[in-house]
Amino acid sequence: MNIYKLFIIAAITLVVCLVIRADLQAPLISGQYGNFKDYDGQDKAYLFTVPEDGQMMRLEIKGRLPLNSWKAIDIEIFDPDGHYLFSYSDELWAETGHDSDGKWTEYRDYTHHDVHFPKKGQYSAYVSSTFGPNKRAEHFSYTFRIIPIKGNSNFMLPLLWISGFIGGVALFVMLHRLEAKREGTDITYKPINKLNPEAIKAMESRISVWPIVLLFLAPVLFFSFLAYGKGDKEQDWQVYSYHHLTISVDKQLREQSIGSAGFRSRGGPGGK
Repeated sequence: MNIYKLFIIAAITLVVCLVIRADLQAPLISGQYGNFKDYDGQDKAYLFTVPEDGQMMRLEIKGRLPLNSWKAIDIEIFDPDGHYLFSYSDELWAETGHDSDGKWTEYRDYTHHDVHFPKKGQYSAYVSSTFGPNKRAEHFSYTFRIIPIKGNSNFMLPLLWISGFIGGVALFVMLHRLEAKREGTDITYKPINKLNPEAIKAMESRISVWPIVLLFLAPVLFFSFLAYGKGDKEQDWQVYSYHHLTISVDKQLREQSIGSAGFRSRGGPGGK
């Protein structure tokens, strides 16, 4: 198998992984946005439904802020029995300034986190937020929603990196060969009919294309199966929070909610 075929196989694998990843991130339902003004800091639950055991859900926040301002958001999640599970904390912001290249402006008007819920049912979310010193930000509109999505797209990331790396190396070799031919260097690439008998025999015993295709295809099918699959294994939210910076578990709140089902309490998140 030559380098051109390897590049084509890696490129096709990369495209397939991108398509599957995009499909995994697609919402199963559109879902209704909640307005922060209706829920922020109030004892009012935003109710959302986890349709199946092991469902991937997306916690989504969006809103445009005035320049040089930020909004820190905290969403606390409770299970159908009223027990506290975890908190999702994130920020929206808008900044502007000057540097050696001139004026710059950066926005973050959308953020989300995809998380696996082991059990189906109707869950509750309570939101709170704080603003920076720019008081104009309080008059802008901010919304959030929690919706089911098709699967866990993170399973496809290793294949994306591997196929992209192999494709990049193959492309580099191809370009190097073309450059060598164009410049007429000592490196030459002869057609097979000009090779000696030993070289022809070696070429005939080269690796077939199909094992390489299967080597790429099998992991794609395997990880796709995992990504679309649903498992009802219980989630240890404390351990989960160690690996996700935007997720935290308030131990005191969890103990209080377990001791008294239906307990609700919220605190304001920190700022940027």
